[in-house]
Amino acid sequence: MKKNLLNSFYVIPAKTFFYWGFSIPEKHYKEFIDYFGFKEGKLLNSITIKIKNKKYAAKIRMARINNLGKNKGRSERKYPERNMVQVYYDTEYDTLKSLRKLFIYSYASTIDKSKPQLKEVLEFIHTGENNFRIKIISQQKTDFDTMLRFMEDKNLFAFWKNANEKKDKKQENIFLSHSKKWLPSNEIVNYSNRNNVIYLLFHSDKKKLYVGKANRLGTRVKKGKGRVGLDSDWDKFMFFEVHPDYSMFLEQIESYTIRAFAYLMENDVGIKNLAEEGVKLVNKQKGRKIIK
Repeated sequence: MKKNLLNSFYVIPAKTFFYWGFSIPEKHYKEFIDYFGFKEGKLLNSITIKIKNKKYAAKIRMARINNLGKNKGRSERKYPERNMVQVYYDTEYDTLKSLRKLFIYSYASTIDKSKPQLKEVLEFIHTGENNFRIKIISQQKTDFDTMLRFMEDKNLFAFWKNANEKKDKKQENIFLSHSKKWLPSNEIVNYSNRNNVIYLLFHSDKKKLYVGKANRLGTRVKKGKGRVGLDSDWDKFMFFEVHPDYSMFLEQIESYTIRAFAYLMENDVGIKNLAEEGVKLVNKQKGRKIIK
């Protein structure tokens, strides 16, 4: 039996919208709960959101609000327990990027902690089954939008935000995490959510090495999918996840990594290598920390 479409509603993008998601208006709770069949043991569903004719992943869930919180500063006022419905995408890198760039004026304002007098507005529209789309109702355009979108692409907003926060000034490692050994290709799915990654793919039989970069590893690299110059049956990989503060240097890190390997081995980038067999790296990093 075909279900009727859910009623649409309006959303004003604010801080939480650009980091995890938003709650739908209370008057729509019941129809959404009924439509998705939310109940104990079934509290969430995967959905898609169409943004500028491209579908992005998200989830919709029923959350229970109560008075059990103990966090500092919590109001002593007693609220009745109630169910609410939320759309969220906090782990969906591509969805977050698309929404931030679509409403770049509002996103930039949240980072600057200002409250713009001009509000942007969207309509959240159900198109059938688990699919929704965003319709722009009000969008602010400025002379700086192209620059702001470039900044978001390069994660410069994250750098700006962190630079202005009061935090420990201790020098952070440029790499947030990394694989400690070569991993089999079938484990790539376990690291699909890693962001700002330099990755190495290796084909054991043909002795081919490929160096690449990915804003999100899972959307760039998949088992059984090759790269230019590398067959699809590559069997090993390593990854190095760059700290968000340094993600704007991802392309440069990739370039220098490729050059470093090219100086040592046969390559297709036009660099004369050592052409020596049995070469060994003898650094012991005395007095300096090496990642292991």
